[in-house]
Amino acid sequence: MKVLDRGTSPHSLLRLAPVVGSVQRIRVRTQSSSAVKDAGKKTPRPPVPGVQLVLAAEVLAVAASGEARFRFTLESVALLVQPGTAPQAVKQLHTQLEPLPGLTGEGRVAHDGRPNGFTLKLPKDLAPELRGPLDQVTATLSGLGRIFPAEPVGLGARWTPALPGKGPLAGAHTTLELKARDDASLGLRLTMESTSKPQPVPEHLRASEQRETLTTYVRGQGGCAFAVDRLWPTRFELEVDTRLALRAEGTPPRHMDSFAHLELRVRELSFALPQAPQAPRAASGTHRR
Repeated sequence: MKVLDRGTSPHSLLRLAPVVGSVQRIRVRTQSSSAVKDAGKKTPRPPVPGVQLVLAAEVLAVAASGEARFRFTLESVALLVQPGTAPQAVKQLHTQLEPLPGLTGEGRVAHDGRPNGFTLKLPKDLAPELRGPLDQVTATLSGLGRIFPAEPVGLGARWTPALPGKGPLAGAHTTLELKARDDASLGLRLTMESTSKPQPVPEHLRASEQRETLTTYVRGQGGCAFAVDRLWPTRFELEVDTRLALRAEGTPPRHMDSFAHLELRVRELSFALPQAPQAPRAASGTHRR
């Protein structure tokens, strides 16, 4: 974690303060599109259905360190079918979705937003068309870890978080900016960019014995809003564009580019605090004579 600008005064720590017994429900939507450009011609790839999840998280305990332990449940899963998707493929994917609602797991989140465990165990035989988006969702939610700086900051502060693991947040140079803040909530702006070094081309992409290299370019932007008594963002938006550039020297040279666009949306559906136990009613002391 590196703070680039501490922002305007006053400065204070950004911390979460979840409430034991509270339940937060969020809806997560992810959609993507892709295309290939080869020999100067750009061709869209067949559409892939997006996925919508509804997740519920209940805070089970909060340690003295501020770390919260929670249980989450996958309440529902639905396909977001794009025009042109083969009906038979949609039917097969719907069948595979049926056993997923009800999956549960546990996780831990530190007071600085760092997750110490968040897993959603999926069936081993799940279709790649579903496993990819579902893995993307869980990787992104878990990748929100250590999102707050360790030192006090003020409005306008900018920092680069360490975001290990998988997903669009991992590996790219990501910058967060504190755009809004009050006693109960805060808003962040996110930008990301990366360019990999040329690397060997994977076997399944190789087309000849020529010396081929592959370079990855990533650009993304988005924002998120937190309420300090929640575990997950109340709103999160992210759009990421990725380009894989394959280059081969030869006669003729080979230039092929693969493009992908990812959209991820998180919205809070509901939030419930634990209900205080009601005091027992006093017995009436009035008697009719």
